[in-house]
Amino acid sequence: MSSILAVRVFVPFAIGYLCVSIFRSINAVIASDLVRDLDLSASELGFAISAFFLSATIFQLPTGVLLDRYDPRRVYAALLCVCALGAVIIAYAENVQLLALGRALVAIGVASSAVASYKVYATWFPQERLPLVNGLSLAAGGLGLMLGTVPVEAALEIVSWRTIHLFVGGVLVAVAMLVLLVAPERKSETVGLTVVDQIKGLNVILRSMVFWRAAPLMMAVVGIFACMTQLWVGPWVRDVAGLSAQQAANLLLVLAAAMTLAGLLTGALTKLAKRFGFDAMQFAATTAGLFAILLVPIFLQWTPSTLIVFCFWALFGFLASLNFVTYAALAPHFAPQVIGRLNACLTLAWMLGAFLFQSLYGVVLDRFPTTGAGYSIVGHQYAMGILLVFLLLAIGWFIFSSRLIQQGSQMECEKML
Repeated sequence: MSSILAVRVFVPFAIGYLCVSIFRSINAVIASDLVRDLDLSASELGFAISAFFLSATIFQLPTGVLLDRYDPRRVYAALLCVCALGAVIIAYAENVQLLALGRALVAIGVASSAVASYKVYATWFPQERLPLVNGLSLAAGGLGLMLGTVPVEAALEIVSWRTIHLFVGGVLVAVAMLVLLVAPERKSETVGLTVVDQIKGLNVILRSMVFWRAAPLMMAVVGIFACMTQLWVGPWVRDVAGLSAQQAANLLLVLAAAMTLAGLLTGALTKLAKRFGFDAMQFAATTAGLFAILLVPIFLQWTPSTLIVFCFWALFGFLASLNFVTYAALAPHFAPQVIGRLNACLTLAWMLGAFLFQSLYGVVLDRFPTTGAGYSIVGHQYAMGILLVFLLLAIGWFIFSSRLIQQGSQMECEKML
């Protein structure tokens, strides 16, 4: 594969992922503005923002089918335009219903970025390069997260959050044109199949124990990551750690930078883990265990200093982002013509988790009286405790299901003998 072709394959989708990722962190910065301008309660805010994950969850499988059936460039460009429409609706929203609708449309473009990118990369790049390429794509998403933090906080001094959404929406339309003009075309291998046949092809994935071993773990780790970074980490550091709005924006920038660094290092760390006998999926599980350990002091609300708080949340972004290696880890276990649907199923898993966790977090906060400055720190502790329990259950299931897979493999070997 020539370097020019590699750039044409990688860059347009990476830029798209970067731009839509602004919407993944911006709400943690503008949450107080949304509450003030639209008069929202914590549960209404949680619902409106989590409509993003509900929409993305519902649209995941259709996205996977479309990407496997049609030219991914055209599908992705169309979905970026849908995302731009959602940004415009948010810009003109005057109530929680329009805000939720706009977030739902934005989600279609954001969610398709990961699915489309990983599908295209798996089609063009050799399997041994996927952890590196997918990691670089994740780093591009991390840069987008960074743009949604301190730069947005600074922009709010000049323009409103509505104007910012209009501007990003215009940029997305331009990126959609870039994808169509620059990215190479490759005809689908499933073009002769009907949509019904492709939907039936999901059975290959949904009947696989390899998939079900990984999906709950990704649902918990990445779901918690998305739940917090898209909304609740801002209120948490304000209410629990006592940080100012500017400090909170700086922390979100550090968190996004940690995600970017994780993307850049994913390929190298996966290779290093392989030298110690860990495959890519075992590496993802190990990072999940470290992530669970990190959540304990966050749950206990141990905030001895601002530096410690920044370090905890930087590690939060770094460890959670390494779990995205699951996409590359599972790809070799499935045929190339179902990779789009496989990626859609994985994305569906963690976005469903994010939707549930984000909504649940808001519901728990509403159970406790608010303070003059924000939400109850006891409410934050209960909500974080629930997330930690979900994560521990997912890790337990991974260990148990790994043993089931190992036992099944041993039985097949014995039958062959």
